[in-house]
Amino acid sequence: MDYNHITNFLDKFKKLVNQKEEIKEIVLNTIKEEIPYPIEKESLIIKKGFILINSSPVLRSEILIHKEQIFKKLKILLPDTKFLDIK
Repeated sequence: MDYNHITNFLDKFKKLVNQKEEIKEIVLNTIKEEIPYPIEKESLIIKKGFILINSSPVLRSEILIHKEQIFKKLKILLPDTKFLDIK
């Protein structure tokens, strides 16, 4: 029995997951370049064009201060990905 079609189908999902992880890593590194506070990878969620950060209010305020610069860098690094807001 040939299971090659199932392998190909599952490879598509594997590529999507890897792509999402790469985008998350780029966003995390871009934010880290702009603010002096450490951010955990687990506290960052990207969902429907929104970057959600579960952290202290001080960190979120600092990110909002640098939001415009962060979006400029992300637009250069990820031109095919559209981000709407950071929350």
